Amino acid sequence: MIKKFSFFTVLVLSLMFAACGDGKKQSQGEPIPVFIQTSQKDTTEVLDLTKQYLAYLTDGRIDEALSMIKVIDGDSIKDVPDELRKKQLTSLNLLHPIRYEIDYYIFRFEDDCVLKYSGILFDKEDGDSTPNKVAYYLKPVRHDNQWYLTLADSEDINTINSEIQN
Repeated sequence: MIKKFSFFTVLVLSLMFAACGDGKKQSQGEPIPVFIQTSQKDTTEVLDLTKQYLAYLTDGRIDEALSMIKVIDGDSIKDVPDELRKKQLTSLNLLHPIRYEIDYYIFRFEDDCVLKYSGILFDKEDGDSTPNKVAYYLKPVRHDNQWYLTLADSEDINTINSEIQN
């Protein structure tokens, strides 16, 4: 009986320590674990860029939103090439979400991060299982101590060699 109690106590304590981690509380919607050394300034900068991007999308200012998106070309950051810009413009004009929400972000390396956001197509009642979201991914990249938003889709050159699985 004592062995069972001891085993159960150790199991419960182990689970509690594992759940507590380093003591930082993580509520739903907060970032997933960070693998690179980032500061609050990095997080704030990425979130501010993303919020501005999403505000443009919400307001229907898609051209302005797309002007915030960059691509990596060797060692430089450039505007999105016209062909890819047209593809993204078509994609973003296809649906008209009523709002956007940041779902999560992962910082792995300076050039291997991901930020998932959702376009909410319509509001729904509690308990309604009808899907009302479409998922999008951005790839924040830090280059020369400056954060940029790049695309993170399966055909994008910026996603090659990413260890993060969407």
